Amino acid sequence: MLKCDSTDCLHNDKEGKCFAKHIAIDGRSAQTTAETVCSSYVSDHDFQNYEFAEDFMGFNATPANEQNITCAAQNCKYNVGQACVATKVKINSEDASCETFES
Repeated sequence: MLKCDSTDCLHNDKEGKCFAKHIAIDGRSAQTTAETVCSSYVSDHDFQNYEFAEDFMGFNATPANEQNITCAAQNCKYNVGQACVATKVKINSEDASCETFES
């Protein structure tokens, strides 16, 4: 299950579901959650063209899941070959960090 609390992200349906086609977690040498970031995050405050946003998400879009996640956080125990293998992933609402990160 993927849970995103970052409700100001363009990909978030405001109910915790992410509709990004691909999710990328950055933080190559991260040692803590705060050093990670969902680089797929797009602020809906900064995004001006909402018509494009509807096209981007698609009318028949399906929520993202763990198989849609690549991870550059080399020190995370859930990173296997730059793919996330966690069964549950949570993105923080404050800074779009990966709350699931564990070294």
